[in-house]
Amino acid sequence: MLHRVALATATVVTGALLLAAPVAARVLLETDRTAPSPVLQARRPGAAPCGTEPTSAAGWENLFDSQSGAWAGADGAASLRLPDGRLLWLFGDTFVGAVAGDGTRAAGSRIVRNSLVVTDGSCVQPLPTTTDALPGRGGTWLWPSAGVVTVTATPGRTSTVQVTAQRMMRTGSGAWGFARVGMAVVTVVVPWRGTPSVRRIVDLAGRGTAWGASMVRSGATTWVYGTREQRGSFGRDLMLARAPTATLTDRRTWSYRTAAGWSRAERAAVPVRAASLGVSTIPSVAHVGGRWVVVTKAQEFLDPEVVALTSAHPWGPWRATPLFAAPSTDDVLRYSPAVVAVNEPGHLVVVVSRTSPSLALLRERAELAYPTFVEVPWNDR
Repeated sequence: MLHRVALATATVVTGALLLAAPVAARVLLETDRTAPSPVLQARRPGAAPCGTEPTSAAGWENLFDSQSGAWAGADGAASLRLPDGRLLWLFGDTFVGAVAGDGTRAAGSRIVRNSLVVTDGSCVQPLPTTTDALPGRGGTWLWPSAGVVTVTATPGRTSTVQVTAQRMMRTGSGAWGFARVGMAVVTVVVPWRGTPSVRRIVDLAGRGTAWGASMVRSGATTWVYGTREQRGSFGRDLMLARAPTATLTDRRTWSYRTAAGWSRAERAAVPVRAASLGVSTIPSVAHVGGRWVVVTKAQEFLDPEVVALTSAHPWGPWRATPLFAAPSTDDVLRYSPAVVAVNEPGHLVVVVSRTSPSLALLRERAELAYPTFVEVPWNDR
């Protein structure tokens, strides 16, 4: 089994983080595999009713820490509220297999490249992760980054969720023989209180900017954030486009933020936050109260702090506020902080991905692949 750790633009060499080829922040412990998307199992008739949804970081952490088997830790957490009240969670590399009472992983544990999880109050339903929930093709795989509900269901009807994902592929042998080759939009349909399923996958043209690193829907408009590498900087440019929600998968309908306003030409787009100030490869953007909020580690693994960038507008200007420390160490990497899609007055819940560059340590200490949750006081800063 191959052990590969993608560190956005870093690799671990003799305990130090050094600049290397640009790739996304993920852990990969599997050979290439593509297969049809499996189906989420519905709750059994007569099953015990779900308890209330967690309202605190500790509650969310306890809920996910208790999971084992079909979902036993993952990174790249992103969440969105479904019209029926449940939460849909998107994850990247996901452990499958039992976790023993002493915290070690059982023999036969493995990794798939992505998973979907639905939480219904205190009930957790992972898509069976015997294979990728979002299928790859032609030797490529998908790492989901964000999702928005584009068709809102009413009771008895079906919602549509558009999920953006990085398309990755092998480019050679060895630990760093892979790269992002583009972005894709995955259409996921979700019946009311029912099973999510993948309907279609559309690749977005172009490779330079990771469009869809984060998305926020505002009615008929969806704000699409992208990140772009700049040589000499560990952070990324933050880019912005806007799209009609109804035609999100059609790049011809997008407009891009420019120095003068908006343009249909992507080449005219300018950063709304420069790489010299930085955001991570996959920042998390939310509209909280009357403010736009970007939660990120500005220099990804090299940055010890999670910060919030706030503005009255989707394009800034941004005011940076430190939120909490989440430093990486030689043994534990912390990255991709994201706002959890809960609406609790007075605070945000932020989820932080973590992993270890040591496969042996990931097997000995299963908790290192589980995300952590942090509560942040928030009064529309």
